[in-house]
Amino acid sequence: MKLDVVKREKDFLRISGTEAESYLQGQLSQDVEGMSDGESRFTFLLQPSGKVDAWLRITRQTQNDYLLDVDKNYGELVLARLKRFLLRTDCTVEILNYFLYTEIGNSRTENDFVDCIAIPYSWFGFEFTDYIFKSESFSEGFTLIDDQTWTEARIKAGIPEMGKEIDTSTIPASLGIVDFSVSFTKGCYTGQELVARMDSRKGGTPYRLVRISGTSRIAASQGFLLNNGEKIGTITSEVVIGSEFFALGFLKRGVESPTTAQIVDEDFSEKSVFIMPLEG
Repeated sequence: MKLDVVKREKDFLRISGTEAESYLQGQLSQDVEGMSDGESRFTFLLQPSGKVDAWLRITRQTQNDYLLDVDKNYGELVLARLKRFLLRTDCTVEILNYFLYTEIGNSRTENDFVDCIAIPYSWFGFEFTDYIFKSESFSEGFTLIDDQTWTEARIKAGIPEMGKEIDTSTIPASLGIVDFSVSFTKGCYTGQELVARMDSRKGGTPYRLVRISGTSRIAASQGFLLNNGEKIGTITSEVVIGSEFFALGFLKRGVESPTTAQIVDEDFSEKSVFIMPLEG
C-alpha cells in the first residue's frame, strides 16, 4: 500500500559528542537525559529571558548523537544559538541535508524504508507520521500530494509555525503547547525562569493561541479579530477551503473561548467567525 505524503521543507541539525546529552539538557526545555534511542520530543530553545528562539523537535539516535528538525530557514538560527554557549564542551553541532515527508493521518504501516526515521505523533486529536530520509530519492512507497494539504492540516490541528505563530517575542505559554514541549521535573536550562513563572501564574499570558473557523466564504482576512469594533486578537495563519475558512491566531487575555468574533475580509466586509481553544 502506498502512503499519501506531503514533502515539507525543514532544516536539520546533528549534535554529537561525549557531552552532547548534557549540553542539550542545559539548553532545551525538554528532558533530554530521559530519552531513549529512537525517541522524539518537541522542545523549545529559549533566550536567557525565556522567550522563544526556536520551537523544534529532538530525536535521540544514540546517547551522544541527536537529530534536531526545525522549520525551514531557522536552522542557521538554531546553529548560532547552540554554538553561543558551546564553550570547552566536547560537542559538535552541524547542519545536515535531510528530507522530510508527512503522512496526514496515521496508517500504522510498519516502517521498512531504507535510511528512514519514522515519527508518529498526535496533535489535539489529529494524527501524523513524519518520515525523515538522509537522501532526496523519493520512496516508491509514497504518493506525493499537494503542499496545500499540509497547510490545511496544520492550521486545523493548531500546529504553530516559526515566522507565523512564533517569533523571538513569543512567550512559550502563549502557544498552548507547553505540556508536550517542556519538562517541569528536569534540572535548570536556559530560559527556565519565565516558563516556570508563567506556569504558576493564574492570569496567563497577554494573548493565547486559538483556532478560528468560519462558514461563509472569506477570501482573506485583514489580520484582526474584533468584538463590536474592538480589537481582541490577531490572525497569524489562514486558509480557505471551498466555502470554509480556517485560521490560527492569538486571543486577548480576558476573552473566554469558545466564542464568536468578527473579522474584516479583503473586500472590507465584516464576517463572523468561531473561536475555540486548541484542545477544544
